[in-house]
Amino acid sequence: MEGLERIKNIKCFLFDMDGTINLGDTLIPGMEGFFERLQAAGREYYLLTNNSSRNHEHYVKKMNKLGVPVTRENILISSDALTSYLMAHQPQARLFVLGTPQLEENIRQAGLTMTSTLEEGADMVVVGFDQTLSYAKLATACRLIDKGVPYVATHPDVRCPIEGGEFIPDTGAMLELIKTATGKAPSMIFGKPYRYMVDVVLERTGFRKEEIAMVGDRLATDIAFGLNNDILAIMVLTGEATLEDVAKGSIKPDIILPHAKEILQYLG
Repeated sequence: MEGLERIKNIKCFLFDMDGTINLGDTLIPGMEGFFERLQAAGREYYLLTNNSSRNHEHYVKKMNKLGVPVTRENILISSDALTSYLMAHQPQARLFVLGTPQLEENIRQAGLTMTSTLEEGADMVVVGFDQTLSYAKLATACRLIDKGVPYVATHPDVRCPIEGGEFIPDTGAMLELIKTATGKAPSMIFGKPYRYMVDVVLERTGFRKEEIAMVGDRLATDIAFGLNNDILAIMVLTGEATLEDVAKGSIKPDIILPHAKEILQYLG
């Protein structure tokens, strides 16, 4: 009961989307009106995703279509953690980006500079979830890294789930390719389960870590993200992970709920 008691002290909830709020293009039954009730209880929320191939407008449109009230400010993408960090620490860095046009747009809107050729060079290579990846771009990235340019990644996911229970290669798989080709590992990875998205939330809201919770369905990203960063980790059973997975694995959520809607009854 002690874990459940902690929910009433939470002022800001961070939600994974697929498997927690929706399944593909369908709202999980029972989530109707959930966020309006959360707002009515005086709580703030963000929807988090590691998928850096999309921009904020994509997620706002998708979630609004499902009846979830969000604006651009409610959506937090791994690329936001990347741009926030770089603007604070290396705002003049010139970036060679392996990413979709939407990721490039996010980077450009943040005020960072991108290069596009080996001759231009770069101060850093950024590896995102690039579904438009060409061999020429990949080769240029590896040649830059071979020349000593450091590289970072938006997130570590190896596989991205798609319709029908299938998967496609994600950023983590691209990192393994680059690591094999260059012998070098990324210097930083920004998405869940690392700390950088929590840093953005702390900076934006002013809340303390004990006032923030992560709600999600995946142990290795969502729950590890909460546990690694000292925020309440709430696992729901509407998506990927099962009670059996928890029993067998080393990652133990602070709280397990059958459904995200259960959070409402513990708000006090």
